[in-house]
Amino acid sequence: MCYHMPAMPKREVFERIIQNITNKFPDIYAALFISPEGFPINTWGVSLERAEEISALLSSLIGKTKEIIRQVKEGGELQFIQIQTNVGGIRIAPQEEFILVTLTKS
Repeated sequence: MCYHMPAMPKREVFERIIQNITNKFPDIYAALFISPEGFPINTWGVSLERAEEISALLSSLIGKTKEIIRQVKEGGELQFIQIQTNVGGIRIAPQEEFILVTLTKS
């Protein structure tokens, strides 16, 4: 049996996305592109080690959030998560090929 992994976007795609979101949202200081399996694909503004830590934590949050949506909003699908703290925020936007995460400062 042969399983095909979805093709990951090229580096230029990541760079264009980062440029677009940082132009639109100047409070963003880091961005992560996480695989659907929870591994960092590409990062900007954080070390790979920190990206791995964040990816693991957020994968758990995203999985639990999807479960809640399925149970509470029958047929609903996760589109966006935003977490705000007193020192900044986290925005999570699942895409088909990856999960886009941005970290913001207040």
